[in-house]
Amino acid sequence: MVPPSSCTSSSLDADGVPRSCSLEAGHDDAHMSWSADTWEDPAVVLPRLSARWGHTHHISWTGRLWLATDRRPSSHWRTEVEPTPEQLEESLQRHHGAPAPTSAPP
Repeated sequence: MVPPSSCTSSSLDADGVPRSCSLEAGHDDAHMSWSADTWEDPAVVLPRLSARWGHTHHISWTGRLWLATDRRPSSHWRTEVEPTPEQLEESLQRHHGAPAPTSAPP
C-alpha cells in the first residue's frame, strides 16, 4: 500500500516561525500544522484582502509574507509587510484606518 502524499503548503505563524501542513494532499479545508494551528489557503485569502483593501493598496503574497503597498507614492506609510493576513489587516487599520466600503481594485 502506498502512503498518502502530504500537502506541500507552508506559511509563517504570528511569530514568523515556519509551519507546514500536516494533512494529505488535496484536502478541501484549512491547512493544519502538526501542532493543530490552522490557516486558510492564500488563494482564498488574497482575493478577500484585495476586495477589502485593493482600492487603496496593492495586496501581494510572496509565498512567505503578506504585503500591502499604498497606491499613493506620497503616502507616509507606504508598505506593510506581515507574516499572516490577520497581522497585515491589523497593521493596515492601525496606519491607514478602516477600509473604505468594499469596491473592486482599480
